[in-house]
Amino acid sequence: MTEPEKRERASVIDTRAEVLLREVEAKAKLAEIKAKQSASELAALHLSTWAGAYMTLMVCLFLFATLYLPETALGIVCGLITLVVTSLASILKSIVDGKNDAEEAKKKSED
Repeated sequence: MTEPEKRERASVIDTRAEVLLREVEAKAKLAEIKAKQSASELAALHLSTWAGAYMTLMVCLFLFATLYLPETALGIVCGLITLVVTSLASILKSIVDGKNDAEEAKKKSED
């Protein structure tokens, strides 16, 4: 292997090492940010990501209940599913309203 080839190879290795180092630093910073989040922030993030799936599941359960359950149990099951959907919707609304309130409070404190 000639000297220029050795230098080029060393340069490629150094570049790869630099990229790996920056990836590790970025992952460490992301882990630090996640570790500093409060439980309510984590819950809000989880619900904002999965609420659509939960709502879809509840609607499917509701449809299943109306099609396959006997009439005596239908009212109770549908009432419970409706209660869960309503509660989930109110939780999502409070998350959205709470974020807006926190942003407004932060702006007021900066002024």
